[in-house]
Amino acid sequence: MDNTNLPSQPPNSPAESRGSISSEDASSGALVFLVGPAQEEIPVDVTGLREASSVFAELLAPHAMDMSYPRRRPGSRFASPLPREIALPDDDAFAMKAIIYALAFPGRFICPATPADPAPGQSVTEFLHLAVAIKKYKLQDNWFVPWPRWFEAAVDKVKANGTAQEMVWLVAAAWQLGQRRLFAELGLDLMVKHEGRAGSYFRFCERDGVVQRALPLKFWCLIGERAARLHKRVVDLVRSRAQDDGCGCGGRAEVNSSWASVYDEYGWVAAVPLSELLGAAELLAEQEAASVAEECDCMGERDLGPAAVKEELEKFKREAKICVECVLMDEGSHSVENSVYH
Repeated sequence: MDNTNLPSQPPNSPAESRGSISSEDASSGALVFLVGPAQEEIPVDVTGLREASSVFAELLAPHAMDMSYPRRRPGSRFASPLPREIALPDDDAFAMKAIIYALAFPGRFICPATPADPAPGQSVTEFLHLAVAIKKYKLQDNWFVPWPRWFEAAVDKVKANGTAQEMVWLVAAAWQLGQRRLFAELGLDLMVKHEGRAGSYFRFCERDGVVQRALPLKFWCLIGERAARLHKRVVDLVRSRAQDDGCGCGGRAEVNSSWASVYDEYGWVAAVPLSELLGAAELLAEQEAASVAEECDCMGERDLGPAAVKEELEKFKREAKICVECVLMDEGSHSVENSVYH
């Protein structure tokens, strides 16, 4: 969406077309959030923001009451009016602006441009900041904050050509927003596509303070364990398939040779990225499912039929998923069946 006609600051109320605070506004007692370490000034509409969520209502309640009374003369026995600034040093300025934009312009998909990224839309790390703010201020169910569309756009961007770091940000965002299905699916994507390529998963947690606060440490323990387990299960399956020479009609000779080649290339080295091992196995399993059934009369009667490897690989991936309960509960008391379907 084109942001060229949008105000450079969020409007003070939905009815206003310009958002910057003038000196007259400031002197009349307009409320300002001082956001982030740099204390960036963001003007707010007290009445509208209080209606957005219970957290904002509690934060702004004293100011709303104070603004309902006339200002007292100096020396009056009444209490002085409250300061017209609220410091939010732990919040992100971009996230707060985006939220206030959405509340000020209901029904519009608005992502403010940033100096670093003047094009419309936010980066994945900015979406993580948004997710943290949306959870903090309990805006998940506010229809005027269209975060599901923001999330969908971020996921499409990363799945098309994203990095491991961006995938980590999405997993953390899914956790913050309580998106169980996406949390499990994105965690599996991170595991399958980037295991063995990005080095230790813990480095994403160690050098990113936002990720440290947004994603439980238990997740990093689980993803390392499950990636190693998935890697081993795929290698074992490839090896067993390469050694399966019990076909009576001899129709599996060429297929066996292909599985042996995959094992020789990927099965001996533990450091081979899971994405390469799994990709080679899935490709051969697909070919086997499509061709061997027609060429080999024995296959339908064997324990491992023509589609068996393909089905087993899908099963392995389902069982490797990390669900919300996996992170919240002791893994020893959490069954594989539960981890698959949450």
